Amino acid sequence: MATSNLDMALDDVIKSNSRRPVSALGRAPGGRAPGGRTPARRQSDADGRVVSGRAPGGRARRAPARQATRAKAAPYSGRPAARRGSNLDDEEEGMTTLKVSSTTKPNAVAGAICSVARKSNGHTMPSIAATGPAAINQAIKGLAIARKYLLEDDTPIDFIIQPQFEQDVRQGSNVIFELTATDGIEREPSEDDLSAKEKTDCFKLAGAVAGRVRNGEEVSITTKGQVPVLVAVKAISLAQSYVREEDLDIKFAIQFRDLEDPELRGSPASTFLHFAIVY
Repeated sequence: MATSNLDMALDDVIKSNSRRPVSALGRAPGGRAPGGRTPARRQSDADGRVVSGRAPGGRARRAPARQATRAKAAPYSGRPAARRGSNLDDEEEGMTTLKVSSTTKPNAVAGAICSVARKSNGHTMPSIAATGPAAINQAIKGLAIARKYLLEDDTPIDFIIQPQFEQDVRQGSNVIFELTATDGIEREPSEDDLSAKEKTDCFKLAGAVAGRVRNGEEVSITTKGQVPVLVAVKAISLAQSYVREEDLDIKFAIQFRDLEDPELRGSPASTFLHFAIVY
C-alpha cells in the first residue's frame, strides 16, 4: 500500500486502491480471499468464520513448545518473526497505518491487512488505528477475519497484536494495534477463560491477566459486544504495563468462536471473540 495513503482513512484507501469489487464476505469474485491469493479449502460457516463446536469447558489445545524468554511460558508464547522498522510513520520502511471508523466494514479491514501482509510475506504488517468502542469493535472483527484468511493461504501467515493507547486508559479510547508476524498459534476456548462484560472493571481484569502471566499459565479472554471488547483491549494494555519491568511482553491473537453462553444454559451458540494471550 502506498505510503502517501498513511494519513487516509481506511474507507478512502479502499476506494482509491480497489481494483475489483469485493463481496459481502470480503472475497473478490471467483472465491479469492482479500489480497488476491486463493486460500486453501477449509470448512467455514455462512459468514466466513471457522466454526468450532467446542463450548467453554473443553480442554484448550496448546501450541508446541517454542523458544521463549521464559521456559515456563513456552507453551503459551509465540516467537515473533523479524519485522522491518517499528515507527508508525517510517515511510522508508513502508509502514502503513490503517484508520478504522465505526462505519468501516470488518471485511474491508481484513482485505487491507491481507494485502499488506501478502506483499511482504509477513515481514511488514500494518498498524490499525481506532477511536471509541464501535470503531475498536470493528477493528477487532477485521483482525479476526484477516487472521482466518491468512492462515488459509498456501503459505500461512499468523500474527499477534499489541494495543497501545495514546491517552490514559482511564480517560481515552484512542488505540493503535501493532501487528507482528509470528509462528502459528493454536488455542481454543476453555472453562478457565476470563470474560469481559460491560460492567467488568478493566483494572481487575488486567490484574487477573497479569497474575496468570507471571505464573506462566495459559490465559485467554472470551467476550462479545462493543463495550466488552473495549474492556478486554484495555485490560490487555494495562496488564502489559503491570509486567513490563519483569521482562514480559503481552500480546494477543484473535479469532471468532461459536460458543454457548455459560450463563444461559441450553441457549443456542452465538459468536464470541476469543483473545488468546501470548507472552
